[in-house]
Amino acid sequence: MRQAPAVVLEAYGRPPVLREVSIADPGADEVLVGVRASGVCRTDLAAVRDARAVPVVLGHEGAGVVLAAGAAVRTVEPGDHVVVNWQPKCGRCRYCVSGRREFCDGVRGTAAPRVHHGGEPLAVMLNAGTFCPFAVVPAAGVVKVRPDLPFAAAALLGCAVATGVGAALYGARIQPGDTVVVLGAGGVGLNAVQGARIAGAGRIIVTDHDPEHLALAGRLGATDLIAAADDVRGAVHDLTAGLGADHVLEAVGAAQLVELAVSLLARGGTVTLLGATARDAVAGFSPRTLLSRQQRIQGCIYGNIAPERDLPLFADWYLQGRLELDPFVSRTIALAEVPELFTEQSGSGVRTVVDLEAA
Repeated sequence: MRQAPAVVLEAYGRPPVLREVSIADPGADEVLVGVRASGVCRTDLAAVRDARAVPVVLGHEGAGVVLAAGAAVRTVEPGDHVVVNWQPKCGRCRYCVSGRREFCDGVRGTAAPRVHHGGEPLAVMLNAGTFCPFAVVPAAGVVKVRPDLPFAAAALLGCAVATGVGAALYGARIQPGDTVVVLGAGGVGLNAVQGARIAGAGRIIVTDHDPEHLALAGRLGATDLIAAADDVRGAVHDLTAGLGADHVLEAVGAAQLVELAVSLLARGGTVTLLGATARDAVAGFSPRTLLSRQQRIQGCIYGNIAPERDLPLFADWYLQGRLELDPFVSRTIALAEVPELFTEQSGSGVRTVVDLEAA
């Protein structure tokens, strides 16, 4: 049993707090990770609104070193550098056995609660709970990566990169020459831009309210930048000669942007939803228009990636210069500073990274 501080959301609608928690040893098919870095995702910040359970240890975009592995674990060993995979597939449901693992409906957690406070078990966010120096996860909840990968970059692979790049390559399946619109240039949206560039998109149009984010989108491959305050629909109409976009990726999680996304589609185009809207959010569209123009709307969780294949691949791309990640890190903070992020009124750059080795 280990003792460590963790960022815990104790009640909906209130900021999380730092609590001293107990972390149990891993079970036979589980791994104890010494978390070294964890990105702060919009989903973490939205947990005060719609976490599935409280109290819960927050954080899911993490990377670190394996400290211990259960007796049945064969995929990693102590000392391995790993990225946390917060969607460890069950391998047994009808989707997994039919080769459609991205739809797994039996995503795994630990066999029993491994984190406690005051003798009571705590939930961990998305099978991870990386806002703590230690995380116990299923064996499939970590993917080994090369040790020369910086921990901050490795952490981003586990959500922002996987979700954005994966959505472009595997969710939307962007083809060479396609016209793509990305709504929102945060961590996920900017990685969708990189994914569209890697896929060979002919035109990549990005809109955001932050001029610095738009400038970074241009650096990462966007061909056209539109301020969110402008007439986005009119601008896309002009840029595409009235045809619209083959793909629109909504990366914010706002119902009004989902509606905007549908209106930007070309005939046969696809809207891919990446942003996590509020659970009770509702968006409207014309079914007849989708029918007559043969368009579609689809969701995409975790970029539809195959974690064991794609996380090491993305690590290679980063070290080869094909993926840029360093500009995403707007600031680095210590674990004790995390609760303050939930009370900030202004944005905090593209990505804040928690350094769990910092004092």
